[in-house]
Amino acid sequence: MESSAKACGTGIARRSPEYIAEKMEQGKAVIAVTNNGDWVGFCYIETWSHGEYVANSGLIVVPAYRKSGVAKAIKQKFSTCREEKYPDAKIFGLTTGLAVMKINSELGYEPVTYSELTQDPAFGKAVKVA
Repeated sequence: MESSAKACGTGIARRSPEYIAEKMEQGKAVIAVTNNGDWVGFCYIETWSHGEYVANSGLIVVPAYRKSGVAKAIKQKFSTCREEKYPDAKIFGLTTGLAVMKINSELGYEPVTYSELTQDPAFGKAVKVA
């Protein structure tokens, strides 16, 4: 994830393989694969304030599949998962990448300041990027 973010010129929060595996085991991850089962992309659900705030995190797509709609499809699936698990949550996305900002806009996300996001102390720790 980190090397993918660096290649795109964006920041990403560092997460251990165990942390990512835990998200998958909890059903809080979206994994995109081809019909042959080849891995294409990924993101996971991050929550704060006991599920009051929800974000998609760690969005990455294999370089060969970028600009093909995979990232948008992952974010759309994330929205479906979020609605099932956290129907009343406020959803947001953090990004430093123009491509993801464009997708967020297409999906109806609106820009807000950090002060409008959760004040959960864990949030500040979670958004430190590599």
